[in-house]
Amino acid sequence: MKPIYFPYTYISDPAAEAVAACFGQFIVYRPLSDKLPLSIQYWADNGVIDIRIPVRGDNRELESAAENYLNWANLHVGSSGIRRASLNTLKASAPLLDESLSSQIVTGVKQKINGTAPDQSSDPVLSSRIFLYFAQLFDQQTQELDHVLKESHKKELDLIQDLKKEEDALAAELKIEPGQIPDLNSDYLISGRLEAWTRLLLSDRQPSGLFVTHSTAVFEQLLDRAPAAEKIFDFEAIPRAAATIAGLAPWQEELMSYLSDLVVKKWSAISGEKPPGIQIPAADHTLSLKIYLVPDQNSLQFFGRGAGIKHPESNGVRPRAGGRNTLLGLVGQ
Repeated sequence: MKPIYFPYTYISDPAAEAVAACFGQFIVYRPLSDKLPLSIQYWADNGVIDIRIPVRGDNRELESAAENYLNWANLHVGSSGIRRASLNTLKASAPLLDESLSSQIVTGVKQKINGTAPDQSSDPVLSSRIFLYFAQLFDQQTQELDHVLKESHKKELDLIQDLKKEEDALAAELKIEPGQIPDLNSDYLISGRLEAWTRLLLSDRQPSGLFVTHSTAVFEQLLDRAPAAEKIFDFEAIPRAAATIAGLAPWQEELMSYLSDLVVKKWSAISGEKPPGIQIPAADHTLSLKIYLVPDQNSLQFFGRGAGIKHPESNGVRPRAGGRNTLLGLVGQ
């Protein structure tokens, strides 16, 4: 069983490092089979990230159509990329930002793909792919800008220290701790992200039972939807170390084995097995991990119902995902 990172289709280096430190390999969905950013390509080449594209088809046409809309946006809101203000401006045309108007962009893309005027009914899966494509560009640009700002900040502090020939007390307080997971803009449009991402999950022929995020806001929103969810683990000091394809540490193997069993076994708050005493080695730089279990709902049912998507698998009429329960994980500082 591999955990699936959600509800994002772009992941920053700090977040990838954190998830890998807990679980080793993990899955990241992509809405298109487009070229991977160099940062994600690095993790994929090293066997840490398993890139999965649950929905394929119309890739080149869809990417071209999306690029045209981005060019239109740049003409109207500036050329500095997909900013939060840009997405607000595009509410009248971007899918899932405004459900009552989302068909406009989908209709345009369909027309470009098919070469003919399509019907006015919105294709929710196509809408989701377009939305996630925009969202991952927004996340990527945000993270790249965050990196540039941190580098500039570091150079400023170094310059102050060089000029004073000693470390400034205020500058020392402003230094960023190693391995910080930036998470400001990724909390934007959470409901839209979850709905769009869930449609990819429902199209996955081999869905997992374990899902992990770095966003506290996303995690809390899901727990609000699952009053029966129970905390299984709350690790406060997991060593932050680069994962490799060579294999998992003994404690990671023990954790994954236990979690795999939890997905398929019937859970009871009274009769459920106690978590094993996993021995995690000490380290200077650590992160936290919380894991909750949602009983008697597999992943397709839990995410599908939570997003309000009427789907055979999500309604349990024709369950396809293995397992009985869903596990939700949150990695953080």
